[in-house]
Amino acid sequence: MSKTHAFVVGASGNTGGAIAKALLQAGTFRLSILVRQSSIDKPAVKELTDAGAEVVIGDASDSPEKLESYLKGVDVLISTVTMMVDQKPLILAAKKAGVGRVVPSDFGPTVPKGVMALQDMKLGVRDYVKELDMPHTFIEVGWWLSAMFPPLHSAKDTLLTRKMYVGDRSRPLIYSTLPTIGRMVARIVVDPRALNQTVVAYDGEISVSDAWKVAEKVTGEDFSDYPEVSAEEMERGCQQTENWMKQVVAEYLRTVFIRGDNTLAKALTSGSLDGRKLYDDLPYPDVEEEAKNHYASGFVLEYDYIPEEIISDVFRTV
Repeated sequence: MSKTHAFVVGASGNTGGAIAKALLQAGTFRLSILVRQSSIDKPAVKELTDAGAEVVIGDASDSPEKLESYLKGVDVLISTVTMMVDQKPLILAAKKAGVGRVVPSDFGPTVPKGVMALQDMKLGVRDYVKELDMPHTFIEVGWWLSAMFPPLHSAKDTLLTRKMYVGDRSRPLIYSTLPTIGRMVARIVVDPRALNQTVVAYDGEISVSDAWKVAEKVTGEDFSDYPEVSAEEMERGCQQTENWMKQVVAEYLRTVFIRGDNTLAKALTSGSLDGRKLYDDLPYPDVEEEAKNHYASGFVLEYDYIPEEIISDVFRTV
């Protein structure tokens, strides 16, 4: 039996890397990854090539002709680029190349239209895919479990390591882990039930309160001194235009933790398929073990293109 040819754009990132690894581990995929010349020596790329990935040197911003040539013979295109990257030329090239299914970059929480600018961009890409009559699957993943754990007291307080909370800490929210995202995507992209559908790939639901209890048990720290930031302050963050990153973070926090959009009930009501019901044989992560691994790794979400002064502009708590 011939293998499904998957083409991943953004495989050197966290989500793209998890998906690429899962595709290789499945053993039923031929995997190609689009890599810039400047990124060819990155450890994440080497790890994938050592495992069998084929590198295509190029960029999502290359000419339409080049993009189309990269995608000849590809069965599934999976994009995990940031929303700063225009995906439309890539998707159009996939259409012209005869790609069997596209998965545009989404991989975030369930958010209705008009609530978050970044999500509206994603929904615009979805509309473009439909306009092209392109076979597709849209994949949402809720909130990342690692982002539910509070930063240690020794960490610097920034927009990406926030020593605060907002909203109702008792509300259960959809969460996911990278290994689960990878394993589910490997199943979703070849599943006829998921064709032209939106699927929620997730692990379960957990509240901020419960996630913090696990964090306190694992770290031995007491995070009760981390203050609540008001909904009004978060709204000011959403409305200001001086710091674009602060606006993005504020809109994320508002939709997930204040509005409560990121719940399984709302995702299913919007028409999404439940990934856990589609693939009920997939293992569930141990939340406590995930917390241990998270704190032991020292991982901090970083973007090398964002200036320090932007990240340091935190939300006011008084």
